[in-house]
Amino acid sequence: RSMELEAIRARWKRLMRENHPDSLAARGVPADFISRASDKVAQINAAWDRIKRERGS
Repeated sequence: RSMELEAIRARWKRLMRENHPDSLAARGVPADFISRASDKVAQINAAWDRIKRERGS
């Protein structure tokens, strides 16, 4: 069970690295994509928070 949570956490970290607005801005991504990335990051974090809450972590 903890191994499964670690795999989910690793995926969350990867998604955050790929989609974080600061990372995208540093790569010169257009502002409209950065705005969408902010929404996506919020969704990713909400999902991660829900998983942690449901699993009691």
